[in-house]
Amino acid sequence: MAERLVALLAVVASGAYLALSFGFALGTTGRPGPGFFPVAVGAFLCAVAAVFTVLAWRRPRGAAAAPAGDSAMDAAGARGRVAAMAGGLAAFVLLLPWLGYAVVSFGLVALLLRRLGGMRWTLTLATALLSAAGSYYVFAVLLSVPLPRGLFAD
Repeated sequence: MAERLVALLAVVASGAYLALSFGFALGTTGRPGPGFFPVAVGAFLCAVAAVFTVLAWRRPRGAAAAPAGDSAMDAAGARGRVAAMAGGLAAFVLLLPWLGYAVVSFGLVALLLRRLGGMRWTLTLATALLSAAGSYYVFAVLLSVPLPRGLFAD
């Protein structure tokens, strides 16, 4: 029941954020205005909240989201996930000037999906590739943000 309530609250909050973000000028993709990024974030939040809500309502009432395991095992797994996240972010920052944004963002997303999400390798690599290419396109091409290309690309 609590998961369903949280899911509905997430939909309401993300919808309110999206509605309020339309108060800013959007601009165009070639010349984005101050509302471009907030609207994009709001749309993404609404999509994630909608998926979360559908999953919460499809689960039988009273069913646990994930089976509870041994608390020592859970603590060890949590420490491993935190270490993977911290190590991935540190590697991202340190390798960014040498390898460039596209390669490093692909590696970070692949690491996090594999370590935190436990996805199959094919799905992990495909998602990491789409994520890196999509974020590069949005920031480097549409928004003209100068992203590091790496030593090998120069």
